[in-house]
Amino acid sequence: MGRGLAGMVVIIPAHDEQERLGRCLDSVRAAMDHLAGACPQVEAMAIVVADSCSDGTAQIARRHISEDPRISLQQVGYGNVGASRAAGARYALAGLGARMDPASIWLASTDAETSVPENWLAGFAELHARGADAVVGTVQPDRGELDEHLFNLWQQAYHPVEGHGHIHGANCGVSAAAYLGVGGFEPLAAHEDVALVASLRRAGYRVQATARVQATARVQATARMQVLTSGRLHGRLREGFADYLAGLEHQMLRAR
Repeated sequence: MGRGLAGMVVIIPAHDEQERLGRCLDSVRAAMDHLAGACPQVEAMAIVVADSCSDGTAQIARRHISEDPRISLQQVGYGNVGASRAAGARYALAGLGARMDPASIWLASTDAETSVPENWLAGFAELHARGADAVVGTVQPDRGELDEHLFNLWQQAYHPVEGHGHIHGANCGVSAAAYLGVGGFEPLAAHEDVALVASLRRAGYRVQATARVQATARVQATARMQVLTSGRLHGRLREGFADYLAGLEHQMLRAR
C-alpha cells in the first residue's frame, strides 16, 4: 500500500461501557486481521482508554488483551472524551513513534459502543494511499435499539454520501504527522472530533469525507465505510450522538 504506511492504531475511549466494549473489540480485532491480509507490511494495534470507569470496562479490555497482544489498556481519570482520545494518541506515538516516522502512522478513532466493519482499517489504508491526510466516515445507529419511526426519521435526516458533512469520533482517522501538525485532540467534553477536523482543514491538510471504499487489487472490500453505533438516547457525554437521536425523538413526539 502506497505512501509508506507502516503502522495503524485504533484509539477507543470508554466510560462505563462494559456491556458494549466486547462487541467493539471483536469488530476491531476482525478489522486488524483483515488489514494483515490486505497490507501485511502494516503493524496494527488498538488502545482502550478507560476513563473514570466504575464498572467492568477495564476487565473486558483485559480479557481481550489476554487473547490478543495487539490490544492494550490505559486507565485515566479525566472524565473528558477529548483528553481520553489525546491520551490514546500519545500512548500510541510513544510506542510506534519510537520506531516509525509519524508520516507512516495512521491514527484511527472509534468509540466503545461502536462496531466497525471488517474492511475499516484497510479502507483507511486505501484512502491514505490515494493522498488523504485524514478521513471522516459515517455512522448508523443500531436499529435494534431504536423505535422504527425514529430510525426512519434518522434515515431521512442523515445522508451518508461521498463528500458528506458529518464528523464522528466513532469513525475517523488521521495521519500522525497531520495530527501532530495541528496539536492533536483538544481536551473538550464534546466535539473534539469536529475541532480536530477544523484545525486540519485550516492548516491545509486533505480531509476526505467518505461513505464508500472502492475495490482495488489490494483492498477487496466494497462495503460502505460506515460503522454501527449505539442507538441509545442517553449517552455518556452531553452533545454526543445520543443527544442528537434524543433531539430527533423530541421532534417525532411533537409531530405526533
